Amino acid sequence: MSHFISPNCIFSKAAMKVGIAMEIEELINKVRQGDSAAFEGIIRLFEQKIYTYCYFLLGDRQEAEDAAQDTFFKTFQIIGTYDTKGSFTAWLYKIAENHCRNLLKRKRKWMHLLPLFRPESQAKSAELIFSEQMGTEMPYWFSGLTIAEKKMLVLRIEEDYSFEEIARILEISTATARKRFERLKKKLRSKNKLKEGIIRHEQQLEL
Repeated sequence: MSHFISPNCIFSKAAMKVGIAMEIEELINKVRQGDSAAFEGIIRLFEQKIYTYCYFLLGDRQEAEDAAQDTFFKTFQIIGTYDTKGSFTAWLYKIAENHCRNLLKRKRKWMHLLPLFRPESQAKSAELIFSEQMGTEMPYWFSGLTIAEKKMLVLRIEEDYSFEEIARILEISTATARKRFERLKKKLRSKNKLKEGIIRHEQQLEL
């Protein structure tokens, strides 16, 4: 059965993006002119997206919430430096990514000391923490993704950005964005097949 996408649907989606872009530009101009309340509109448009992006990079809900707040605070402080010729979305995501990278660097410095401060029985794996926070088992394949792959996954699948938009956010070419996503899909398919093979093997052992 073929799936037909109405041209009207495509055009309406494109028109919506244009409308949002114009709204963002208007809000930025207002903030730059001293209307700090207009920044709340920017937060409203990007709050969930930036939180999701930070969560995929950090893997912790509270840290992601704090990182998102810090990102918007930093953005408000330096919005005067934003070049209107570029993409505000890409600029905002870059601020979020840089902040998350700094947090991860600081976390890694102290990670090897954690066992000294708590019994091993109390230590929790990332998979267990994810399970507790999200109320579901962490997907088998997610634990094996690099930060670059997580970024691609959340931007393309979770946020439904086009490859052109992803390219601007990650500062790569559109062709490179497509290639990276294709490699990611192959990796996920491979890991999924491996998981299915392990499950079948365990089921056979139980017989």
